[in-house]
Amino acid sequence: MRITFLFTLNLLFSISAISQSSKVEIVKSNHSFTLLKDGEPYYIKGAGAKDHFDLLESSGANSIRIWSTNNGHLLDSAYNHGMTVSLGLYVRPERSGMDYNDEYAVRGQIEQLKQEILKYKDHPALLVWGIGNEVDLRYSNFKVWDTIEELAKFIKEVDPNHPSMTVIAGLDPSKAYLIKERCPSVDILGLNAYGSIENASIYIRKYNWDKPYIVSEWGVNGPFEAPRTAWGAKVEPPGGIKAKTRMRRYKKLIEEDVDLCLGSYCFLWGQKQESTATWHGMFLSDGRPTEAIDFMSYCWKGNWPDSRAPSINSIKLDETNWKKDHFLNPNSEATLEIKYDEFNNTEVYIDYKLYPEAFTNKIGGDIQDSVSEIEFEITNNLKDGKIIFKTPSKPGAYRIFAIASNSNNQCSVANIAFIVE
Repeated sequence: MRITFLFTLNLLFSISAISQSSKVEIVKSNHSFTLLKDGEPYYIKGAGAKDHFDLLESSGANSIRIWSTNNGHLLDSAYNHGMTVSLGLYVRPERSGMDYNDEYAVRGQIEQLKQEILKYKDHPALLVWGIGNEVDLRYSNFKVWDTIEELAKFIKEVDPNHPSMTVIAGLDPSKAYLIKERCPSVDILGLNAYGSIENASIYIRKYNWDKPYIVSEWGVNGPFEAPRTAWGAKVEPPGGIKAKTRMRRYKKLIEEDVDLCLGSYCFLWGQKQESTATWHGMFLSDGRPTEAIDFMSYCWKGNWPDSRAPSINSIKLDETNWKKDHFLNPNSEATLEIKYDEFNNTEVYIDYKLYPEAFTNKIGGDIQDSVSEIEFEITNNLKDGKIIFKTPSKPGAYRIFAIASNSNNQCSVANIAFIVE
């Protein structure tokens, strides 16, 4: 009987503990803002993430961002790893076919999202609500801001414990003005800023935004900002260069805005196809972590992990670097060479993959199709990151990848786009 009583008591205690919602608030002192969680300052060290939570936790992160309540189960996963969640409310963007003049469609969306708010508002992992993501991208109907205001106002009524933000794709004067005027109930501005992060803290002041902000997505420059080859392929920097860019932007741009910035969510703690399979993802499609994880761990914790991934800093095709156009003949030999930092690895393994170019006109995180790997012949492996390979016999646009990995399956990736004429 005593064992049964103690088990029941422990179960009731666990249920009570997990149902205890946190109190999250924003306090202002002079011209500075601080996020408080249960009365204590809480600086967001976050990532856009759906998995790899063990590594995220051990790397020093304290929060994840998810884009919709379709992934509401991840609140439990985050809670079990001691992390909070910026929970997205998916407001359909105009570019997906939503008509904000259609009162029936608008009302249906609002009422459905209100139910989601009521469902998750007391979850102990909830930190902030993210109302919409990049609804300002390729839009023309400003009525979308009325939907966001109604949801933000509803959150204030039913959930005073959690602030709300709306997330936009970069900042300009018109967006700052419209959100201030039409969404007064929104507490925080979420900025998805890639190349534009370089001047984000300057422009948020210049455009007179008078509330705090979170860098809700950030990382390396996106494919939409990349230079292109003569045939329209986007030029992607090697993994080592991208990782160093992440570290500089975090230390010099995000952390240094101590007055208005409440923290950030790096993108992407996972993998997705976005022009290439490796552009934003900090993991490969097979789940292997890249050196971007190590660099973020250093940003969050102040020290490097014991085991570090090798890091590719340079890739050349026929002795010409990745920034240049590469025109090759069909069924001919070409030389690919990479240079990389070994760090504390005694041995580095390198493999190579060839794909057709993945041309796309998708934007804003819209789903893109992956491309299938192509078999090709390596005629001479010269070791130390240098090979001679046979180009495809079929004319067209291609992209060749080099992957350097260690015995712990930590890796680095670089690629070069080329065209067979």
